[in-house]
Amino acid sequence: MDSKSLATSFIECFCKADLSGINALLSSDFQLKGPLYEFDSKQAYINSLEGNLEADANAEIISVISNDNEAAAFYRYKGNTIGQLFWCRGGEIYETLLVFDTDTVA
Repeated sequence: MDSKSLATSFIECFCKADLSGINALLSSDFQLKGPLYEFDSKQAYINSLEGNLEADANAEIISVISNDNEAAAFYRYKGNTIGQLFWCRGGEIYETLLVFDTDTVA
């Protein structure tokens, strides 16, 4: 899967609260950095989502652009506009940077 497909699939799984789908897209050395949390392992990130991630039927992908190993996406989830950068290799996401305004989180 290329970086654009990986980013799109990740967002779709996230917005559907599909943890097994998210898990399948991430490398074992996955890292996430964001305004509220940082995770240094795939398992720590998945554990943080369990029981906390909610599906959003109104979520929408605004834009995804990519090159060979990177993708940038903008989407709406629970009324918030989110930006996310993805770094990919070997058909998996190994790092992502999450960007959103914490003052407007619904």
